[in-house]
Amino acid sequence: MTQPYPDPVPPAPTPGPSPEPPGPSPFPDPVPNPGGPDPGPGPTPGPGPVPNPGGPDPVPGPEPVPSPSPVPKPPGPDPVPEPQPRPEPLS
Repeated sequence: MTQPYPDPVPPAPTPGPSPEPPGPSPFPDPVPNPGGPDPGPGPTPGPGPVPNPGGPDPVPGPEPVPSPSPVPKPPGPDPVPEPQPRPEPLS
């Protein structure tokens, strides 16, 4: 009778120590970067705001007209006298 699965694969052998240390790098040492020039002081500020001379003087308005004097009121009618009680007749 045959087995349904083949025999398991044997584990790989454990690698031993490396035979020699690594040699020097074939690339040269990196060149240090000294950086670029200074950026400078920056933009020069402008001359500042322009002064506003203002507009023309306002045109004067018309002279005020004096109001007329008030007209005196005529006197009203005489007040009506209160009625007097009539004297009672003598008997």
